[in-house]
Amino acid sequence: MFQAKIVRNDDNELTYRTTDPPRDVHVKMLQENIDTLEKVFNYVAKTYTSKRCLGTRQILSEEDEVQQNGRVFKKYNLGDYKWKTFTEAERTAANFGRGLRELGQKPRENIVIFAETRAEWMIAAHGCFKQAMPIVTVYATLGDDGVAHCITETEVTTVITSHDLLPKFKTLLDKCPLVKTIIYIEDQLQKTETTGFKEGVKILPFNQVVKTGQDSKFEHVPPKGDDIAIIMYTSGSTGTPKGVLLSHKNCIATMKGFVDMVPIYPDDVLIGFLPLAHVFELVAESVCLMTGVPIGYSTPLTLIDTSSKIKRGCKGDATVLKPTCMTSVPLILDRISKGINDKVNSGSAFKKSLFKFLYQYKVKWVQRGYKTPLIDK
Repeated sequence: MFQAKIVRNDDNELTYRTTDPPRDVHVKMLQENIDTLEKVFNYVAKTYTSKRCLGTRQILSEEDEVQQNGRVFKKYNLGDYKWKTFTEAERTAANFGRGLRELGQKPRENIVIFAETRAEWMIAAHGCFKQAMPIVTVYATLGDDGVAHCITETEVTTVITSHDLLPKFKTLLDKCPLVKTIIYIEDQLQKTETTGFKEGVKILPFNQVVKTGQDSKFEHVPPKGDDIAIIMYTSGSTGTPKGVLLSHKNCIATMKGFVDMVPIYPDDVLIGFLPLAHVFELVAESVCLMTGVPIGYSTPLTLIDTSSKIKRGCKGDATVLKPTCMTSVPLILDRISKGINDKVNSGSAFKKSLFKFLYQYKVKWVQRGYKTPLIDK
């Protein structure tokens, strides 16, 4: 329960502020003068060094699986998570940022990230922040006209995308005449086709840009708190996508409010799968980084054992990662609930009764502010 007091009350505004003191993470951000997202990554790299930071599930193979109705679906055979430490993630981001400079990208020039939620997304964003480059976030599910609008309105010359989304640019580039460079995040299994694109546009793999930055002499260009960090485009569900300008201070202020309201601990593990193009997921993951919480990436198609891309007998991402916290939306929660209930209901009467008892027990103690370590095992 939080208490608040009125700090402003007039004809135009009624403002409340919590009377509770700021939590430890908030205080640490003040003590370290962290007023930009660039400073967040610098701080955590020095503080958490060899701790797990960003994790990616390894895809061993993609196989055909025949369903009961005779249809054949493509399914993933997945391995364990492969991790970058905080130091490795920061170093990769720094090299990526310098690699962008080598390609001709300048500080304070916008750069689009049009890709699915993944470790490379976060690394690319922080690489841009290290060179004071605002990122333009575009939903990976946005239609071609919406993507073209976001790119042309922000006058970008460089786009960061993924193996799966790259083919869109064979037609999109005609609508985006300023784009000269496309950087794609490689697929784990398939080689990316880079022919058939508009002449004069460079198509480069993500890791090549990182490698280029390793030998670069460019220095970091730290942004200021009032500099624009993100131009965050809406999903376009109510019309043309609209770009929202977020300064570094905006993002840091939101992070401080988040850590004061939601307790997160260094021994937590976050599973990240919602769009990083939305401020909800981006701030949640930024808070986890600031707190030293490892982030293992997933997708709605591989999240749980019964997800549509999981091969029969293979474990979903959540089962392997064992996260203690996650962001979500009602649709995903419904899928998770259905998956759990289907598995429980397929068991014996004793197992169903035991699950119900333990679930109610855990809910009772969590609501009182306690942990249940024995059940959590």
